[in-house]
Amino acid sequence: MLSTKNRLTNERFYDAFILFDDMLAQKYNIEEEGVKKYMEKMKECYTEARDLIPEWDDTFKRLTHIRNRFISLKDGKVAFEHFQGKDEDVVWMQVFQEKLDAQADVLSKYAKIDFAKKNNNKGLLGKLLKMFKG
Repeated sequence: MLSTKNRLTNERFYDAFILFDDMLAQKYNIEEEGVKKYMEKMKECYTEARDLIPEWDDTFKRLTHIRNRFISLKDGKVAFEHFQGKDEDVVWMQVFQEKLDAQADVLSKYAKIDFAKKNNNKGLLGKLLKMFKG
């Protein structure tokens, strides 16, 4: 019984991830690996963005998690019947897609931040630079 439930949960996740990945691939005009591309874009501005956008790290962790789960299922490293995944990943992808549509995802938020605020380094290096410049 449990293996049947696991299989259904993982099949839902697998199908949802394929659609999610395709949607992101279309956004970046590539054929596949849309989630990987989104994560690469996040890495490009990681240092600045994670200080300015509170959900940055959580989003990156979740994208890593769902991508790894998909790869494990796709490559047969884990059987659909045995992996105890949760439907919350499917719900998260749906919510993330809504955020993308509304331009409320982390990369869209980062793109909207005023450049002056982006360069407002609050760390030790930023304070030292301000001290020597001004």
